[in-house]
Amino acid sequence: MSDITSAVRSICVVTACIFIISSITEGTRLRRQAGFILKFIFAIAVVSSFVGGIKNIELPDISLFESGDYCFSTDSFDSAVAQQTAANITDVLRSQLSSVGIAAEKIDVDVNISKESGISINRVIIRTAEFERAAEIIRSSLGQETEVINGNS
Repeated sequence: MSDITSAVRSICVVTACIFIISSITEGTRLRRQAGFILKFIFAIAVVSSFVGGIKNIELPDISLFESGDYCFSTDSFDSAVAQQTAANITDVLRSQLSSVGIAAEKIDVDVNISKESGISINRVIIRTAEFERAAEIIRSSLGQETEVINGNS
């Protein structure tokens, strides 16, 4: 705190000196030269005050923070992304099925997010009267390897 106080005092003293000398030299030929020198001295005082404060700044030790402390938040985030992805895929599938006239009572999408942030769709469980047509449309959208399970049974 004393560093800030001394910096403010030195700036105030230099400012007062600038005012006094500019009042004395007003109307003389030395006015411009004195103004330049005083502004230069003021700039040096301000810069030296801040440079002295910057030297004493200490950055926190980053090694104090362990990445394992944030494991829970990463798991929560991955779970939320998986749920939102499943909801989005369900909406798209429901829209595709309804556009061809297939009414689905229920669509459950099983989504897996790997550690490398890859999203894979493990299976789709669908409850509809036209299961075979619906399964065909789902596989054409998500890939032929997608497991489509009849939810009616």
